[in-house]
Amino acid sequence: MLQEIYAYIDDMPKSKLEALRQFLRAFIDEPLIVETDLTEEERVIVRKSREHYRAHPEDFIPLEDID
Repeated sequence: MLQEIYAYIDDMPKSKLEALRQFLRAFIDEPLIVETDLTEEERVIVRKSREHYRAHPEDFIPLEDID
């Protein structure tokens, strides 16, 4: 089964690997950093960004790919 999972990851487009990394992080002990002091304007921006990502994950570009 583990080899099958590795095969899926190997075939996954790079643009989706960052989303997978964040998803998998939820299953390990490493705590996620959550901003608690955001302004209402920042919260709206984050919410809209997440909604856009859910609707259009193909638009996502990992930070390490930005020059």
